[in-house]
Amino acid sequence: MLLDLARGLACLWVFLFHLQSLFATPSPLIASIASFGHLGVPMFFVISGYVITFAAESSRNANRAPLVFLRNRFRRIYLTYWASLLLVLLLPYGLELLSSFKTGQYTLPESLLTRYNPGEWLNIVLLTKVFWANTNDLAHEFAGINTVYWTLAIEFQFYLVVFIALCLGRYYRHAIALVTLVSLLLIIIPNSVNYGLFLHYWPAFSVGILLAYLHRNGIELHINSARNVMLLVVFTAITLAYAAYIHPIQIRTQFLAFASIFGALLWLYSDLELVLQRLKRSNSWLVYILLEPWLVLGAMSYSVYLLHLKLFALPFMFASQLFNADSIGLGLVTILSTLVLTYPFYYFVERRFLSQRYKTLHRSVISVAGTKK
Repeated sequence: MLLDLARGLACLWVFLFHLQSLFATPSPLIASIASFGHLGVPMFFVISGYVITFAAESSRNANRAPLVFLRNRFRRIYLTYWASLLLVLLLPYGLELLSSFKTGQYTLPESLLTRYNPGEWLNIVLLTKVFWANTNDLAHEFAGINTVYWTLAIEFQFYLVVFIALCLGRYYRHAIALVTLVSLLLIIIPNSVNYGLFLHYWPAFSVGILLAYLHRNGIELHINSARNVMLLVVFTAITLAYAAYIHPIQIRTQFLAFASIFGALLWLYSDLELVLQRLKRSNSWLVYILLEPWLVLGAMSYSVYLLHLKLFALPFMFASQLFNADSIGLGLVTILSTLVLTYPFYYFVERRFLSQRYKTLHRSVISVAGTKK
């Protein structure tokens, strides 16, 4: 559940980043926090590194064919992505239809299909468009359709590397360690490696990989004594001091810097998982109201991430009729309504493409409170 809360936080932070202009006047504090929201991406990469490492080790222990791992990841990423791509292509027509009820006239919107040629569309569909980038601004390659899609290309490259490593059998961990070493060297050695290659972002995944192996080997900080509480305070202070020492520009531009901070906090507070489980089993409606929305957001974070940048235009159209541009309600209602509108996509589309294991995990996270044992 702790990871689901972290996913929810990362997702909401990215969403705020894209809507920060709505908060510039009514809440400069929210706008300031939102301005760092792109750091939700390395948060996702750390979580992915952690989860995929456990999935890969589980696959190795069960002697499952590496193709099973790749098939599950392909379904998880590509099928939901293609569904969202179709929805994004159709959305302008729906928005114009709703607008016509007010204006009394339907104007055919620009077809997003015309923004790319057939070859470019093939690269978009396959998530290989990033390899054509001339700068490290990979989002620009998808700007004509949905800028957030660039991260999916990096994510699936990560899965492919793990798949190849699994094919190496007992050399799996050696392969992962080698890739990690090369990716770290590329940070300090000038290079001309393709901007769209996973190696530039692997260090963020490697933080999650390291965290997974720490937990697998029982290297954890349990808050079960005064000494460990003191250690928690000291380590937290060191982590936050590191975050304060790094210039904000460096945090903005170097995924590894922020990923290491986020990974350290996940390790330090991993015992929160036990607290969250107890709270969820408490059958308290107050806990349910406060905790469950964040768990739901974490579970559906992939769907929200895929759709928020385009779907928000629909609730914004109505919210702007109720709130002034300088009202904080405009941004809050737009975000909340977008999350509500995204849920059916998660429920009827994304969930269909989850592996049985992940479906079980999602059902355990999203449950109805109040049933006494």
